[in-house]
Amino acid sequence: MRTKLFFAFFAVIIIALVSNLIFERFMVRDFEGYVAGTREDKLYWILASVEGSYIKGQWDTKSLHDTVHWAMMLGFDLKIEDGEGRNVITSVEVLKMLSPSMLRRMEGMADIKTAQGEYEPYPLFLGGTEIGSMHIRSINRTGVGYGKEAVFKRRGREFLIISFVIAGGGAAFLAVFFSLFLSRPLKRMKNAVESLALGDFSARVQIGSKRDEIGRLAESFNFMAEALQREEALRRHLTSNIAHELRTPLTIMKANVEGIIDGVVGNRDEGLESIRLEVEKLIRLVEGIEDITKAEASFFSQRENAGIELRDFIRGLVAKLSPLAAEKGLEIRILNGLPVTVFTDPEKLERIIQNILTNAIKNTETGGIRIDYSADRDIFSIEVRDTGIGIPEDKLSLVFRRFYHGDESKGLGLGLAIVRELVDAMGGRIELQSREGEGSVFRVWLPNEKIT
Repeated sequence: MRTKLFFAFFAVIIIALVSNLIFERFMVRDFEGYVAGTREDKLYWILASVEGSYIKGQWDTKSLHDTVHWAMMLGFDLKIEDGEGRNVITSVEVLKMLSPSMLRRMEGMADIKTAQGEYEPYPLFLGGTEIGSMHIRSINRTGVGYGKEAVFKRRGREFLIISFVIAGGGAAFLAVFFSLFLSRPLKRMKNAVESLALGDFSARVQIGSKRDEIGRLAESFNFMAEALQREEALRRHLTSNIAHELRTPLTIMKANVEGIIDGVVGNRDEGLESIRLEVEKLIRLVEGIEDITKAEASFFSQRENAGIELRDFIRGLVAKLSPLAAEKGLEIRILNGLPVTVFTDPEKLERIIQNILTNAIKNTETGGIRIDYSADRDIFSIEVRDTGIGIPEDKLSLVFRRFYHGDESKGLGLGLAIVRELVDAMGGRIELQSREGEGSVFRVWLPNEKIT
């Protein structure tokens, strides 16, 4: 990862360098084209001025003198010849005609001694007739205007070098920074994966931010690790509990079968009935294990929340369980009649409330069961209160354990364990208050959130 990031930023540096070189090439070419065009315009102006100095078949010395003077100020050394090739005027001759003060000013602007190379000839025409030729070459200007082109090129090159240093240095810094910054959480992820592969299901990755891809990856890994840890714990618990719960009915069945075979059991029908009852216990045990497995599996599945009207939802559950309560002369009553809409997993919520109500009906002989509910923007709660036998204080911490049941209970001890599993899977919490002989109160708080 670090190497890839480094090479990626190194490629950015190379691209920046190539881009700067290309940009410099185009910039210099365009500037040189501009300079050449400006020089061409000056030459045409000088050429027109020289041709305009030829009046009525002869040269106007004063006008020609001014033209050559301006040409030197523009950076050109001139030599004018007539149609027969005789010299008319040169830049050196014009300099000799200047006053001392004007000569000093001129030397401060243009140095005729710097003129080098061959003259470029330009023919002079007037009315279609050739009247002579102008020979010209460049000289270096001094003073304020001296070397503007060279200065522009140098500064442009310096600007490109500085911009490349800034961009390249910044890219190099970012390459080092991001290679360390981004690879650190990935290294932690790698170590956690290796620990998980070795059987350490407690391995977790610290989540820095859930908004970026690495944060979401860490969150998914932690979810997977927790799921595997719970699955392993479920496997161990189920193995231990199943072995314990199967031992008693199988022992009874074995003893009855052997008694019938050996003739020890006098009443064969009673022996078979005892075996049948134990088989029914095994069937209920298998069904209970299947229920607890489904509840545990709900932790691994993503929540699928939907909007439900809580009052009507509870009314539907009460209507389903009312016949079971009526057999014992019990009344199930809903205290809050206000309509409330909540967002939750309807299937899991139904299982939670149904198991609590079923447990309340089984452990209540007189009185009744009361249901209350409330909700706000982020959370909603449901309370189930019964007038049953209650739970001893020293047993309160055990009721949500798998396969735990009271001395008087004939159940498998899985109903409330399933409730706890489902509440945890939904991200809620459950609270139990009970006093022996006075009944119990179950309160469930669950998130009220619309998942998109």
